[in-house]
Amino acid sequence: MSDKKELRKRYKKILGSLSEEERASYSRIICEKLSSLVKGKIFLSYSPIGKEVDVSRINELYLPAYPRVLKDHQMEARLPKNSRFLISRYGIAEPDPDHSILIDKKKLEVILVPLVAFHESKIRLGHGGGYYDRYLKNTDALKIGVAYEIQKTEEDFSQMHDIPLDMIVTEKSIY
Repeated sequence: MSDKKELRKRYKKILGSLSEEERASYSRIICEKLSSLVKGKIFLSYSPIGKEVDVSRINELYLPAYPRVLKDHQMEARLPKNSRFLISRYGIAEPDPDHSILIDKKKLEVILVPLVAFHESKIRLGHGGGYYDRYLKNTDALKIGVAYEIQKTEEDFSQMHDIPLDMIVTEKSIY
């Protein structure tokens, strides 16, 4: 089993090797694939940080909820009103709680999940806080990992608490 910290570090470096043009092109292809999976659905998306897949096209086309980080490594889904966002302590744009609607996770039909690396067995390596693993428990929503193909690893890093995804969408494949 691989050390997750070391794997995170390695894959963040690999992500950094993509040019802006590649990242933009691959993100566009991934968003095209995601479009049919989220159209007409109540879904949770994300505000991309760092070198994550840019899902801004999906966020602009449809009306997603976004995660908001809470205490104790928990998160909630909020539907922003008037595009009001605040920057979290992690530097992530989140809906302003005073200008958004809390969405019960049981009402979500699809959850788009960012990741650092993934195995084709649909296990994801996140940023290390466990927010998504905790949130993905007890939901019937379709859990879709969003990644570039270069984020795929053959290394086994899974642990008991990891929640498998239902699918992972890259610019080249759907796992």
